[in-house]
Amino acid sequence: MDITFPALQTLNNAVSTRFNDQLYTAPSIYKLFSLEVESTGDTEVYPRLDMLPGLREWLGERVVNSLSLETFTIANRTWEETIGVRREQLEDDKYGLLGPAAAQLGRDAGVLPDKLIAQLMKNGTSVTAVDGQNFFSATHVAFPNTSSAATNSNYQSGSGNPSWYLIDNSHVLRPFIFQMRRPFAIVPRFSLADPNVFDRNEFQWGTDGRCNAGYGLYQLIYRSDAALTLANLNAARTAMAAWKRPDGSPMGITPTHLVVPSSLYPIARGFCERDYDPTVTSNLTPNTFQGLAQAVENRWLN
Repeated sequence: MDITFPALQTLNNAVSTRFNDQLYTAPSIYKLFSLEVESTGDTEVYPRLDMLPGLREWLGERVVNSLSLETFTIANRTWEETIGVRREQLEDDKYGLLGPAAAQLGRDAGVLPDKLIAQLMKNGTSVTAVDGQNFFSATHVAFPNTSSAATNSNYQSGSGNPSWYLIDNSHVLRPFIFQMRRPFAIVPRFSLADPNVFDRNEFQWGTDGRCNAGYGLYQLIYRSDAALTLANLNAARTAMAAWKRPDGSPMGITPTHLVVPSSLYPIARGFCERDYDPTVTSNLTPNTFQGLAQAVENRWLN
C-alpha cells in the first residue's frame, strides 16, 4: 500500500472496526455474578448493605437504618495492550494479521472483567471480607432467630478437587463488584510525524482503560473444594438458605447458578438437568438437585 494519510486513515478505520466488534461482542459471564458500578474516582467506597433489616410495618415513627460505618474500598487499576507494525510490512502489503490482532485487542479488553472476577473466586479463601473472616469461610458472622450472633459457612474445604460454586444472582446486590472508571478504546499512532514512526519506523495501535473488581456479599455465593456430589450440593444449598438478616428474618437466598471449571461442566449439567444422579452408574439414584440451578462453565477457572 502507499503510505499516504488517506490510505492510513482507511486502514485505521478498519482496525477500529475490528477492535470494537470484539470489544462489545466478546462472550462474558461476569454479569451473572457481579454488581456493575460506574466509578467516578480513583477509589470507590462501599457500605455493608447486608445489614439492612428489610421492610417493616409502619407503626409510629419511621425507623432509620443508617448505612453501616463498616466500609470497604475498591481502587481502580489501569490496563493497556499495544501492537506495532513495521512500515515495510505495510508498504509490502504484509499486514494481513493487523485486522485479527486488532480484533484480539478488543476481545482481550472485553473479557478482562471475567478474568478479574475469576481471580477473586480463586483467591477468596485467603482474602479478608468485611466481617474479618476470609471471603470464603466456614465461620462467617451470622444472625439466628434470636438477637445473639452465630456463625454460618459459605465454604467447604476439600483436597485435590476442582472448586465449584453456587451463586444466587436474583438479588440487586451480588457476590462481586465490577467498577468501570474509563472504558477501553483503541488509540492509533500512525502519523508519519509521530515519534514511533519517525524514530522507530513503526506504526502502533493500543488500547487502555481503568477498572477493577472486588468482593461483594459473601452470603450470595458458596464455594466447595470437595467433590461435586449430590450430598455436597444439597448441603451447600441448605447453608445458603440459612442466612438471616440482623432481625432474624431470612435473607431469601436460593442459588440460581452452579458455576464450575470446564472439567466439571458435564457433571454439573447432569446435576442440573438429569432425573438421576450423574455420578452413580451402578443404580438409578434420584437426582434431587434437578432444576434447582443452571450450570455455567467458567473457562477462566480452569
